[in-house]
Amino acid sequence: MRRLLVVLATTLLLAGCGTAASTGPAWEGMRVENCGRTQVIAEPPRRVVSLNQHATEILLALGLGDRLVGTAYPDDRTPPASVAADYARVPLLAVEYPSAERILEAEPDLVVGGYSSAFDEGEGRGREALESKGIATLLLSESCATGPTGMPALLADIDMFGSVLGLRERASVLAADIEGRVRAVEQRLAGVPPVDVFVYDSGEQAAFTLGGHGVGNDALTRAGARNVFADVPEGFADVSWEQVASRAPRAIVLVDYLAKPVHDKRAYLEGHPLASGTPAVRADRYSTVPLVELTEGIRFPDAVERLARDLHGA
Repeated sequence: MRRLLVVLATTLLLAGCGTAASTGPAWEGMRVENCGRTQVIAEPPRRVVSLNQHATEILLALGLGDRLVGTAYPDDRTPPASVAADYARVPLLAVEYPSAERILEAEPDLVVGGYSSAFDEGEGRGREALESKGIATLLLSESCATGPTGMPALLADIDMFGSVLGLRERASVLAADIEGRVRAVEQRLAGVPPVDVFVYDSGEQAAFTLGGHGVGNDALTRAGARNVFADVPEGFADVSWEQVASRAPRAIVLVDYLAKPVHDKRAYLEGHPLASGTPAVRADRYSTVPLVELTEGIRFPDAVERLARDLHGA
């Protein structure tokens, strides 16, 4: 959590106006330490660009509204109902990552990345490059974690965004809702033995799966699952099909996103000489989870609830 430390230097107003009251107290400057970078944000950003869907959904859930002037790289076509109408109004800068020039055209004073790939130095949109132009940058902490991460990091990031954007009250409500929903599932599953699960994202020569360091692994654990590749010290990683077979998962989670239909992934597993022999495939035991639910975002409790229902009927 040290990288998420937000140290506030605030100047509270004795007599505020309506605008100040709606966004939180005014301040002289906010010092933010995020993923190895430190910067001072002089005032709540008025024009924000978000470069991944799960980051965009967090900002909309906080009530950022028309201050969000651009997004990019959607992973699915169905944002949660709570933010869907607002999401539809945000300009799509690119189907994947926009060029640095396209980002600058939106005139942001803050750019938020969901994945570290959002800030590609080689493409001219690195954090240092943007900050040199007076544009603040923030990255969801899952992408710079050096060890296992999960719901605590999500809640800390929500608090950070609430402080930076002047939306602290909304951040508090959102964090409480996420934590409350997850705790309710954990209580229902108390004492229930976990199910060994293999998460299949993609891949044929090797299986691209969920490792033990990502938010998705924490969602599995809280939903009564045991990730058979939790010992892999990455968020996502390639593993061999021999490893998949030897770990004998009893259920399979298919990761759903735009790049490849889920039914193709399932068909591949059922025709694979090694995967087809696992207890999960033989028992036809699958759960389909959108990629956005297995990354750091407001859909974290959706993943926990979905997995608990699919694996345990709870």
